[in-house]
Formats: sequence, structure tokens, C-alpha cells
Amino acid sequence: MSETAPWSLRRRLLAMLGAATLVAWSASSLWLYRAAITESDRLSDSALDDAAHAVLAVVRNEASELTESKEGVGFELAVIGQDRHNDIVYQVRGPNGLMVFRSHGAPIAPLAGPHDRGFGYADIGGERYRVYSLAIELDAAVIHVGERISRRRALAHASAVRLLAPGAALMLALALAVAWAVRRTTEPVVRYARSLDALAPDAEAGVDGSSLPLELQPVTRAIDGLLERVRDSLLRERTLTADAAHELRTPLAALRLQAQVARRSRSPRELAAALDELLSGTDRAARMVDSVLALARLDARTGAQMAAREIALGELARLVVAEFQPLAQQRGIALFVGADEAAVRGDQEALAIALRNLLRNALRHARARIEVQVAGGDGTVQLLVRDDGPGFSAASARRAFHRFYRGNEADRPPHDGAGLGLALVLRVVQLHGGSVAIVDGIDGGAGVAMTLPQHAPG
Repeated sequence: MSETAPWSLRRRLLAMLGAATLVAWSASSLWLYRAAITESDRLSDSALDDAAHAVLAVVRNEASELTESKEGVGFELAVIGQDRHNDIVYQVRGPNGLMVFRSHGAPIAPLAGPHDRGFGYADIGGERYRVYSLAIELDAAVIHVGERISRRRALAHASAVRLLAPGAALMLALALAVAWAVRRTTEPVVRYARSLDALAPDAEAGVDGSSLPLELQPVTRAIDGLLERVRDSLLRERTLTADAAHELRTPLAALRLQAQVARRSRSPRELAAALDELLSGTDRAARMVDSVLALARLDARTGAQMAAREIALGELARLVVAEFQPLAQQRGIALFVGADEAAVRGDQEALAIALRNLLRNALRHARARIEVQVAGGDGTVQLLVRDDGPGFSAASARRAFHRFYRGNEADRPPHDGAGLGLALVLRVVQLHGGSVAIVDGIDGGAGVAMTLPQHAPG
């Protein structure tokens, strides 16, 4: 499976904003260029019109001379200078249709036909002209005013470029401003990332993300939550290791003592009694090790890993209760189960471990009755285990789910548990997104209620 290549927020912002700026500038420049060309053409046409009417005013004064011209050979008006080449040229036709005047630089070939009027184009000597033709009253004379298209286009392009030059400078300034803005905007993210990278695994305080933008605040909260869970996980691991080492000292010391007693025994009865105590101590140590390992495995798992498949919690409760029926009958305890067909998503083995621990605690303290109930409703499923034992004191109820807490011997009978049963239950429920609480039992006894999210089939 191919991995997605990492990408830079800063580079992506620069690329996107730069591309958007370039597209906007290109579109506006193209519009401005076309508008400049169009306006230049309009002004040039207006200049041709003005030049034609100016020549017309002169021609009216010379109309009598034009009608007396015999040869029809063009000659230049005295008002037109001879020392420079004009951008706008003109020709004048007499009443007989022959050219009688032309300006300096005007082509000898006619710019337009004798009957052409208004604007048009002419190709003369490899040059293309924009031409405007105007006649005086009774067609006594016709004026053709022209301008080379190449010259017009050159002037229009130069004018457009002069208009676009400030836009190019503004584009450069805008690109620099975008780069600066992106750098300033992403700088808090870079600093936050560096602070996270430098954060020690066991640091008590997280990284301050208040300088990050509002859109990234959910990310900072998620990271803070993750860091808190990591710290809690490390704390649980260290506490579990330290507490397990401390708690194992007692059964190991007892095992050593019983071994020494067995070694010094002088009669078969003393030896058998010492060996029985040795086996009992070994069983207690093994149960403690099993509980520690189970809790360590649960600590290493996540809620997503737990939501493996759909589980019929009522059926699971009946199966687990069936395992404990022989032991309950042996101790003279009635064990009842009432289960709805409610379903949850989770890990069947972990839920079975939690229920077994609750039943072991109940069997250890019940006098005559234990009830297991599974009921669903309002989007949750409750698994309730109650007994008719002595119940929890207020102090014991507050610390019941603490690891290695065995209860107050003054108000609870001593037992051989490791103090991890309810801690395991709490961890399983947490991984399934639920809650657990101490509730009233039977006739003042103890009860523990596990509440889990109900799985809706389909």
C-alpha cells in the first residue's frame, strides 16, 4: 500500500495564494490590455475624424482652386510641413475624382475609392491603413485620412504596457506580502510543533497552544487529551509495576516461610500442612500475576481495538454464570441470572473477564444469594451484579476501583484477592466507552453496575 507523501502547509498556502494572485492578475491584465487596445483604437478613429474635418475646413476655402485644376496631379497643401513624417496622412480628391492634394508621407495610390465614405481599411505598398473618408457639399471634394495599422498597433501596445507596468509592480509587491503573511500565519504552528517535539514523555504540563488560530484549537485540545492519556498510561504502567513488585513480596515471603516450615517438619502431618499452605500461597501468587498481566494487557489496548464485533451481552452473562454455578452450589449460594437480548460492540474476552471478577467478589462475600441482570434501554445496556453480603462502607466504596485496594478489614472480611478485580472491571468498561458504579445490593449487600453503549443492529 502506497504511503501519502507529507506536505507542507506553508508551501501549499504559498502555492495556492500565489496561483490565485497570478490568475487574478493575469485575468485583470488581459482585460486591461484589451480595454487599452479598444480605447486606443477608438481614440485613433476619433483622431482620424478630427483630422478629416480639419482638412475639410481648409478645402472649403480652396474649393474654387480645386475645380479649376486640369491635370488632377496631387500637390501638397502649404499648411502641411515638409520636414517630418506624419502619423496621420490624407489625400484630397477634386470634383472630377482625381487626386489634387496629398499630405507629406501619404501614398500616391488612393487610400479609398471616390465613392467610399466613413471608416474602412486599405492595403497599399505592403502597409495596411485605417482610413476615414469625408466629402464636402455636392461632392465638390472628398478627403481620405489614413493611419498605418502597424503604427497604430505600436502606439496601442506601448500605451497598454505603460498601463500594465504598475500592475506588474503591484503583483510583485502582493506576492511578497502573501509570502510574509503566510510565514507570519504559520509561524505559531511551527513553534507549536517544535515545542511538541521537545516535550519530554513524562512532562507534567503540555504545550501552550493559545497562540494558534481558532481553526487549530480543536487540534490542540485533541493533542492535549492525547498527551494526558499518554501520561496516565505511563503513570499506570509505573504504578502497576511498583505496586505489583510490592504486593508480590508478601506472598513470596509467605512461600519462603512455608517452605522453611516444611523443611523443618518432623511428622508427616506437619509436612502435609506446610505443603498445603505452600500450594495455597502459590495459587494466590499465580492469581496475582495473572491479574497483573491481564491489567497490563488492557492498559496497552485502546477503545478502537475493543470495538471488534457485536456481542449479545445477555448470552455472554448466561455462559459466564454457568461457569460459576458449581462453585456457588458448593458454597450453598443461589446464583440467578436474568438477561435481555441486548447487544454491545466490544471484546467478548475482556467483558467476560470483567464479569468473572465481579462474580468472584460476589461469591467471596455473599451469604446466600447472587443476582446477575442484563437490561437495555435509552441507548445503553446495564450489567448488574448484586449479592447479599456485608456491602461496602462509604470509605471502601470511594476506593473500590483503585488498584491493589483490598478494602477495610474492619468492615469487610479478609480475603485472598489481589485487589485488582474491580480495577480490571473499571479498565474494561472504560475501553468500551461506558461507566461503572457501586450500587445497593440485596438486603444491604453490595452491587456493581456496568453501563455500556448499546449497539443498534443494522
